[in-house]
Amino acid sequence: MNLRRAAAVAFVGWYLLSSPVLWAESNTKTFVAHDGSFSFRYWEDFVHCKQLNDGWEPENCGAYVPVCDDVLNAEPQTSFACFAYPQNKFTKSPIPPGDEDAYQITFEAATFSVEILDGQKTEKGCLAARPLVGTETWAGWTKINGVRFAVFDTGDAGTGSDMVGRAYRTFHRGKCYQLGVNLATAHGDFAPPVPELTNSDANEINGKLQQARQSFRFLK
Repeated sequence: MNLRRAAAVAFVGWYLLSSPVLWAESNTKTFVAHDGSFSFRYWEDFVHCKQLNDGWEPENCGAYVPVCDDVLNAEPQTSFACFAYPQNKFTKSPIPPGDEDAYQITFEAATFSVEILDGQKTEKGCLAARPLVGTETWAGWTKINGVRFAVFDTGDAGTGSDMVGRAYRTFHRGKCYQLGVNLATAHGDFAPPVPELTNSDANEINGKLQQARQSFRFLK
């Protein structure tokens, strides 16, 4: 990995450590799972992603490296929800073909998602790291509204693109629930130049996604 690529990876890794920002209750909506099993609140400007064949629509929900966790993995999953940060505040720009000498970082997509890992039928299996998903490493435990979740740092990469995120998993009523917070960025020498994703931008994106995650609660 060259120094510029390393800098890009370090930057998006910083995003995982930024703190959620405060939000006004009037600026949120509530999502309730179709089976009534859980709910969470989300920023009203989020885009509700819909699964279509092997991808997600609309464009806000997609990147070179997928950000809705349901399509990121090689094991069966049931997707309940995927909400994307709107792209219109930032510039999504393609990487020029053949450009590998990266130094600029620009926003592609960022999401909060909830899914069930259908293949994990035990608590032990649910809370273990899964090597089939790019890279996934243990990051500790956290509680969300009184429920303990295992936390994993996740990541994947493609030509000119990186995805970093956090997965939060818990075993509840015989099912393995996963909450995902993911950010995809592109990096390269852009011509003409495009707006770079700043630390302030990343903090805002992560803050709003983490608010949805922190509001998650089981209803039964």
